[in-house]
Amino acid sequence: MAVRIALAGAGLAKVRFAFSPVFETVMAVDGLRVPGAHAVHLPWVAWARERVSTIDDLPVLLDLLEGPVKPALLMPVPDVRMPDLETELADVPARVADVVRRCHEVLVAPFWRRIAAVLEADVAARAALLADRGAAAVFADLHPEVTWADGELVLYGDLRPDRPHSVDLARDGLVLSPSAFCWPRAWAAIDPVGPGVVRYPARGIATLWETAPAAPDALAALVGRTRAALLVLLAGPMSTTELAARLGVTAGAVSQHVGVLRAARLVTTRRDGRAVLHLRTARADALLE
Repeated sequence: MAVRIALAGAGLAKVRFAFSPVFETVMAVDGLRVPGAHAVHLPWVAWARERVSTIDDLPVLLDLLEGPVKPALLMPVPDVRMPDLETELADVPARVADVVRRCHEVLVAPFWRRIAAVLEADVAARAALLADRGAAAVFADLHPEVTWADGELVLYGDLRPDRPHSVDLARDGLVLSPSAFCWPRAWAAIDPVGPGVVRYPARGIATLWETAPAAPDALAALVGRTRAALLVLLAGPMSTTELAARLGVTAGAVSQHVGVLRAARLVTTRRDGRAVLHLRTARADALLE
């Protein structure tokens, strides 16, 4: 069945992007519960299984995740672009909040900078699309199970309610929330209080668990390990957000490193439409050799 989200007028004007550390943590645990459903994360699953035994009261959370519909208390709608974990947990019952907090600390926090970089890159790309071509283009590109027509955003799939369900967001608006651990499905709040939310797999998830190519030790000693890894990646043109996702650092940090390398004539930068692409120079090639 389908979830139909009416979105027009003021509601359409209130479309925004945000992501949720609580949702990512809950879906990460769900990925451990049914790893076959989240195959893209199997490298992380193998790592996490060795650590999950240290989480007290984990069955409390696992019991809540049984079934296709997850409790709303575990699916907070983010009220800012990237809310703090503790802010989101303030509305979760104490015992459950303690388990989610511990799960985040053990299973997600070691990779959070990398995950957040992928989510930020997705938001940046879709915000640019929104500015260039409007909301309809953004909706059309979200997910194969999501369509947009006649003022309605429609989600299809076998995790939907067993009967057609309508949500009216003409007044409260919609949060588009990229996610790493919701892959491969798109999700929607079916009974939102206030703004609705559609969660969808972020772009670049396939690269999330890849390791950046190792930089030569001598080059790392000369320019620093992050800048050396950046030069290795720039064998072909890459954007700032792509580099941030691959390196697990912020886009601002990449911009600073690229600025230093560009001043040393090791990197060139050019604009391609709205994207800014970086590429290493022949001088950098000689250093790498």
